[in-house]
Amino acid sequence: MTRTSWLDLFKYPRSLIVSWIGNLGTQTGVYGVYLWAPTLFVLLLHVTPGQASKMMLALTASGVIGRISFSFFSEKLGRQKSGGLLGFGAGALIMLAGVMHDNFIGAISAFWLILIAANFFADGGFAVVGPYAAEVWPSSLRTSGMGSAYGFGGIGKIIGPLGLALIVGSSNFVKPDVPLSQIPTAFFYLGGW
Repeated sequence: MTRTSWLDLFKYPRSLIVSWIGNLGTQTGVYGVYLWAPTLFVLLLHVTPGQASKMMLALTASGVIGRISFSFFSEKLGRQKSGGLLGFGAGALIMLAGVMHDNFIGAISAFWLILIAANFFADGGFAVVGPYAAEVWPSSLRTSGMGSAYGFGGIGKIIGPLGLALIVGSSNFVKPDVPLSQIPTAFFYLGGW
């Protein structure tokens, strides 16, 4: 058995950058949307918190279907192509949700429907990001590399929601007053991640 140190991770800068930035981007975008969506549903769609929670069930179901689907896509297309598909799919749809935040298809919010579709890609991507973050490392550093990438990506759980709050100009990070004019900018931020 080869003994390694966590410092050995820095001997592979390409693997470090790819796995850490991939996880940071995924977690920033996903958790920014997840943690703010119920609040935004209440503020933008004028639903009760209970209704917003029920609306989140559709996003969660879409994510589960996405994870199952991407576990198959990554085998059929390869992890790099699947990663590109999930990244660009989630990013474009999250940005589109921001642009369409005040539109309806009949009586149904386009914002909500687009976020359901976006979550198929965004949450589904966790089925690709983790395995890919492991396979870019030599076998002796695979678990340390993947674990450090996921841990580094955890910073996204802070900068995603915080970045959204700062962009919309809220001084209250728990229950913000969201100016509608800033929603597209905020969602371009999250989609860009």
